[in-house]
Amino acid sequence: MFLFRMSLFACLFSFLLIRCQGNTDDSIVKEQVKADLVSADTVLPGISHSLSGIVFDSTLIGQFLTKFPEFKEFSNAYENFYSGRSYNYAWYQKEGLIEQAEVILAHLQETDSIGLPMKIPYRDTLQKLFHYDDHPEDFNHLKPDITSELLLTGQYFHYVKVKFGQRLPGSQEGVQWYLPRKQLNYDQLLEQSISGADYDQIEQTIMNRYYLALRKELKRYRDIAKNNPEPLPAIAVIKSLRPGDSSSAIPLLRKRLYMYGFIKSPEGNNVYDRDLSIGVNHCKKTLGLKQDSLVTSEMAASLNVPLRKRIEQMLTNLERFRWMPKIPVEGEFIFVNIPEFRLHYFENGTDTWDCNVVVGKPMNKTVIFSGDIRHVVFSPYWYVPPSIISKEVRPGMSRNPNYLASHNMEWNGGNVRQKPGSSNSLGLVKFIFPNSNNIYLHDTPSKSLFKEDNRAFSHGCVRVGEP
Repeated sequence: MFLFRMSLFACLFSFLLIRCQGNTDDSIVKEQVKADLVSADTVLPGISHSLSGIVFDSTLIGQFLTKFPEFKEFSNAYENFYSGRSYNYAWYQKEGLIEQAEVILAHLQETDSIGLPMKIPYRDTLQKLFHYDDHPEDFNHLKPDITSELLLTGQYFHYVKVKFGQRLPGSQEGVQWYLPRKQLNYDQLLEQSISGADYDQIEQTIMNRYYLALRKELKRYRDIAKNNPEPLPAIAVIKSLRPGDSSSAIPLLRKRLYMYGFIKSPEGNNVYDRDLSIGVNHCKKTLGLKQDSLVTSEMAASLNVPLRKRIEQMLTNLERFRWMPKIPVEGEFIFVNIPEFRLHYFENGTDTWDCNVVVGKPMNKTVIFSGDIRHVVFSPYWYVPPSIISKEVRPGMSRNPNYLASHNMEWNGGNVRQKPGSSNSLGLVKFIFPNSNNIYLHDTPSKSLFKEDNRAFSHGCVRVGEP
């Protein structure tokens, strides 16, 4: 993916650690010590619900994190959350665990089903305290306990971090994703959840719309795979089929399109009719192919990809979407979907216009990052990158002394630039958003490439079909 904002849109998106000093004996963590019951005021400003009235010593947070170091990265969030509620228990009332505890445990059990494979920290301890894997029906018999209280909080913080993709796995340089990292306020998110806020609603305020849509498709594809456990027979298309053609491949094509939801019924003969044509174009749009009603060998090959492989691709892209910032709901925003080879223009959160683009070749991949469009240049010079000078220009000059003139180029202070004109590689206009990768959007004289299904031809910049 490739994101950048128009200049009219404001940019997208530590905590102070306060800890009381006291006894550091961690026996209070090892033992499930009963919490003190107090009759303090149970309502605080900023808390939308009554507090439990069960208070613990603030030093127990530090002792807990020493015992469970995988949660130390959330130490600030722990302190902010519990100091904001005067160190009242969050997951317990005096009668026992609250309903929201069951909710987070249920979400931890369902991570695989939503494409979120994750390691549950201290799973054995979780099982011992809550019978986590046994799907208990009633938690009311569990009494307030500092270990289970802070363990649930740590599980929530870890779940939110993984689900909402705060960090890229590995370095940004390693995966070449130079996107602003999400800043998650863990303690505020937990306060919302404890207050009974719907997890799906919270997610919609944080996650990219494409992530939410793809997650629904993942569930649909898993259902399809469950109902079709056997390997699917291959659709054989040697010569492209047009509406009106007859072929023995048509009945199998109907069944496949019906299975994926592109047509309403699998019934029909071996003649390519109008209803099938509508389904074919719907399918080709989904596959990123030209919607020309032709049933091609390329389309057949895509439909022959095993369901297992498609599900793996969805899981990979769900992980990528988790890292991405949310599409803003105000202002202007441009989103270039590199694998789709299309540019999408958003106004106030609505996808209002799109067009084809050409992106970097496999050896010159377009870098994923975001930026602000600051300049539009008409009749631009093209300042040839040093890599292209060494790989293409200098070898060309050694073969042809007139190379620069024949390509409308000239020397410029020790570098090479191509003069403006109809043959300029940037076309008639370029759109600049300053970045260290020297990537920008631009026109091109090579218009025929926009008609190709696979449009990876550039040296890394993005050529716009309708600049």
